[in-house]
Amino acid sequence: MKYHILFIGYWNLDDPLTESTIIPHLKILSEMDQVKSLSFLNTQREPPSQAKKDLLLKLGVAYFPLFSKNFKPNLINKLYDFIKFPHQIKKLLKKSNYNFIVARGAPAGALAYLATKNIKIPYIVESFEPHADYMYYSNTWKMYDPRYIFQKYWEKRQWQTASALITVSYNYREELLKEGVNEKKLFVAPCAIDTEKFYPDSQIKKQIREELKIPLSAVVGIYAGKFGGIYLEEKAFEIFKACFDELNCFHLVLLSNQNMNWIKKMLSLYNIPQERVHQHFVPYNKVNLYLNCANFGFALYKSTKVSPYLSPIKIGEYWACGLPVLMTKNVGDEFLIIEKEQMGFLYDNYEKINFLRLINFDTQLIQNKVKKFRNFSQIKEIYNKVIN
Repeated sequence: MKYHILFIGYWNLDDPLTESTIIPHLKILSEMDQVKSLSFLNTQREPPSQAKKDLLLKLGVAYFPLFSKNFKPNLINKLYDFIKFPHQIKKLLKKSNYNFIVARGAPAGALAYLATKNIKIPYIVESFEPHADYMYYSNTWKMYDPRYIFQKYWEKRQWQTASALITVSYNYREELLKEGVNEKKLFVAPCAIDTEKFYPDSQIKKQIREELKIPLSAVVGIYAGKFGGIYLEEKAFEIFKACFDELNCFHLVLLSNQNMNWIKKMLSLYNIPQERVHQHFVPYNKVNLYLNCANFGFALYKSTKVSPYLSPIKIGEYWACGLPVLMTKNVGDEFLIIEKEQMGFLYDNYEKINFLRLINFDTQLIQNKVKKFRNFSQIKEIYNKVIN
C-alpha cells in the first residue's frame, strides 16, 4: 500500500525545534518506498522564512501553514486556534487523498484527534509527552485553566484513538502502561541528534574562543536555552556561581535570548564576574560552533513529577560535541544513565561537588555513546512498523 502522509507540527517553521526534530523526520519519511506523497502542516505565528520553505521544497514536501491570529490574551488565542485549525485541517483532508497522519507532540496530536473525528484516517503521535502537566508543573497553567483542562482531555483521547504513541522516554511509556494504554500501540524514540551537524572540532574551538576573547587554557561551561518554565531560574545562577568559585579562569557562555537586564541582575545578585560571561543568541545552524568552545554543558531542569518523561534535545547536542553534562536530577531517562555511562554527572543540592570532574571525561567515549542512545535508526524502525 502507498501512503499519502500529512505531518502536523505545532511550532513555527523557523523554530529550532522544527529544524532539529521535525525536518529530519520529514526527510526519513520522504525516503521511504511506501510513502507516495508527503505534506507538512504547522501552526504559524509569524511569516516563515523563504529559506525554510525552500528546504521543504527540496525534500519534496508540500507545505500548508495555518496562521494564528495571535490574539491577546493567550487564552483567547489558544481557544480560537483549537476551534479554527481542526476545521481547516478537516477541509484539507476531505479534498485531498491523505490516508495517514503523523503529529509531532501532544498539542499537534490534539489537532489530529479533533480533525479526524468522523473521518477514518489513522494518525500517530510521536514525541508524545504529558504537555498539560508540563505546563502545570512549570507554573505556566493552573489546574482550572481551560487550556490545561482541554489539553489534558485531548491527551487522554489520543491514548484511545491514536494508532500509535511514540514517547521520548521509557519512563513515560511505563506511566502510560499503568494508565491502561494498550502496550501494542506504545513505542519509544528519544530525540535523535544529527551527528553531521553536531560534532567536536578543535579548530572551531580555537576560532570561537578567539572571537569571544576566551583563553584556550580557560575552563568553559555552556548553557543553551531559556530560564523559567521547565528550566531553573535563579537556582541556575547559584550553580554557575559555584563553578566560578571552584574552577580557575572559568568562563560561562549563555546561548539564550533571555532578557539581558534580567541576566545582568542575576549575575550581580550572585557576584558573578560579568566580563567572563558571554551571552549570545545564534541561529540553530551555528549552535554547534559555540558548543565546541566549551568543556562541558549545563542541563538545568526543574525536578517535578513529570520531568522524568522528558528527552532534552540539548543534552544530545552537548554529547554529540563530546561534552560531558552537568544535569539536575530526575530528568528524562538520562538521569538514570549519565553517571553509569560516564557522560557527565548529576547536580545534588546536598553534596559538595568537585567541578574539576567535568573536565576529566573521555570526550570520544561520549561522542560514540550518543550515537547509540540518540540515533535516527530508532524512529526509522518505528515508522516502518506503524506505517505498515
